[in-house]
Amino acid sequence: MEGASATNHCFGCGRDNPIGLKLDMHMEDGRCVAYFTPKAEHESYGDRMHGGLTSTLLDEVMGDYVFRTAGKPAYTARLEIRFRSPIRIGETIKVEGWPEVHRRRLFIMKGRITHADGTPAAEATAELMLAK
Repeated sequence: MEGASATNHCFGCGRDNPIGLKLDMHMEDGRCVAYFTPKAEHESYGDRMHGGLTSTLLDEVMGDYVFRTAGKPAYTARLEIRFRSPIRIGETIKVEGWPEVHRRRLFIMKGRITHADGTPAAEATAELMLAK
């Protein structure tokens, strides 16, 4: 399976979306992983990446994990973010998502963004429901 990248206009990973993030997600040690370097257009203020984009990145890798492993999309029912430290414009971050619980259509996922030195920038918990 090709993962969510098969959806060419996906905001997170679609190659044909002119305003998309074009994340290159892959599986690594049982987790979905992507790297991202925010640009000036991703800024909130003070040379920091917008918090909404932080949330989007986490949501994308957690959802892509489910898509890759279950073979169909899942929709986010709940998303909780803990912002730990600012993400600076121009710094490359690691974004990863993995399952905590899987019961029928429900996936309870964990996600994390880390700086290059391994310190956490944000952590997430999400509940995703598989499409029928």
